[in-house]
Amino acid sequence: MRPPRRRGYRELLLLLGLVAFAASVTGSFWVVFLSKVRELPPELVASLFAGATFVAAAMSFVLSRVPSLPATKTMIAGLACLAGMQVALAALEGPPLYALFALLYGLYIPLFFLPWNVLVTEQTRFHDRGAKLAGISLGYNAAAVGAPFIGGLVAGLMGFPALFLLGAGVLVVAATVAALYAQRPDDVRLRFDLRRLGGRVAAAYLAQGGIDGVLWTAIPLVALTFVTQDVQLGALFSLFALMGGVFGVVLGRWSDRIRRRRRFIVLGATLPIPLAVAVALAPNLAVFAIANGLLSATLIVGPTFVNAVAVDRLEGEVGLVMCTREALLNVSRGTTSVAILVLFLLGLPVQLVLLLVAVLLPLEALAR
Repeated sequence: MRPPRRRGYRELLLLLGLVAFAASVTGSFWVVFLSKVRELPPELVASLFAGATFVAAAMSFVLSRVPSLPATKTMIAGLACLAGMQVALAALEGPPLYALFALLYGLYIPLFFLPWNVLVTEQTRFHDRGAKLAGISLGYNAAAVGAPFIGGLVAGLMGFPALFLLGAGVLVVAATVAALYAQRPDDVRLRFDLRRLGGRVAAAYLAQGGIDGVLWTAIPLVALTFVTQDVQLGALFSLFALMGGVFGVVLGRWSDRIRRRRRFIVLGATLPIPLAVAVALAPNLAVFAIANGLLSATLIVGPTFVNAVAVDRLEGEVGLVMCTREALLNVSRGTTSVAILVLFLLGLPVQLVLLLVAVLLPLEALAR
């Protein structure tokens, strides 16, 4: 009988890399497809993402009520949801597509990332936690850096249905890898406990979720005002991912030498503020691309070390940290997306909404 394959930090990063490529190769074009091909008004596109985040938050609460969760099976279920969403994009239209998009994308987020985050964080210790948590962003961006450009080429040459089926196929490979590295047992314990997490860390997570909601909703819509060709859009988002990956390398090496978390949280809460303002006021593609690339790169600092601080304090309760974090992130993402939608309907230019990022960032500095 063959010995089971070891599932450690590297193997979990490999799985994340496959998911990152599958999501990025198509994700940069979901808004393009829904708005250009399906002719869905921008406010309805935004409402789909908002709906998905509320589904994710609800599922996070549901999973927190399960005493013990099989990690591998749950992650595979999450990957199946995202693959199903991609197939729906390729094959359906109208209300069935929109309902499945919001539902399946929302389910995928906690079903995959909750157990994955618990497993990968349990591979860290105080002496290497900063470097390894920073390495997650590096691994994601390294896998995703060329994906939007490839997606643009596939969409241009073969059409959007072929692109979405490609993404679904990569997710099948990812699910196979997850199954190959399955451990027995591999259950994770999740619990939502806001009081145990602490109000300061909770405020930081709510701020991060709000920033995600702004970027997920506003950035693709703003990019569409600058770029009209699919391949150009893919190249634009490749630049964003590349900047984040390069900064992740620097951050990982730096955090190996400097163990104090607090200075990194403060850095992460202050450094992106002028960049967020620059993105919101960018007059053209060049300024927008450079500012948003730098913003994407610097935004990884705060969340990395907020997680590190929380797990340092609750090292034996990683499931509690990650479950409470996921619920707070998704509630905040959805609320912010709805707020952006309301502002859009009131006539506020979408690009100016990005100023909300600068308003929310200082709240990350509360974590300790």
